[in-house]
Amino acid sequence: MLIYKSIQGTQKGPLIFYDKANWGKTIKATSYPDHIIPHMDPFWKQQSQLQLDYAYLQQDGASPHRAVYTQNHIKALGIWGYFIDWPPSSPDCSSIKNVWRSIKQGIRRLRPFPTTNEALRVAIQEEWDATTPEELGELVNAVSTCVREV
Repeated sequence: MLIYKSIQGTQKGPLIFYDKANWGKTIKATSYPDHIIPHMDPFWKQQSQLQLDYAYLQQDGASPHRAVYTQNHIKALGIWGYFIDWPPSSPDCSSIKNVWRSIKQGIRRLRPFPTTNEALRVAIQEEWDATTPEELGELVNAVSTCVREV
């Protein structure tokens, strides 16, 4: 199950479950901008308007993120200059990785544990929905500590 999630400070963006049956078994250079970015773009723009400045964006170095097709798509949306370079192997210093770790911990505590893809999808969505702005703030602030330690 492939999932895309986004946050801006203490605000949650969309949680997108990648539809392998209709979009392809893996995320490729065309499927990422065609199926994921359209869900994320309104959130990014909304957050930028709320801040009266552009919200800077972070994504890892996965090949669909670096592909020319993706870069051209992002440039056409006018958000290309707002991406922060981020190394692909820095999970401990990424706020979204901290959020994902918290969601997984919540799911591990479930009894009964979800045993089907649909039950897992529901559990992930419920954990995402239950994550409060205060919890997001704590998880985002933990990145500062990580960066100082590195």
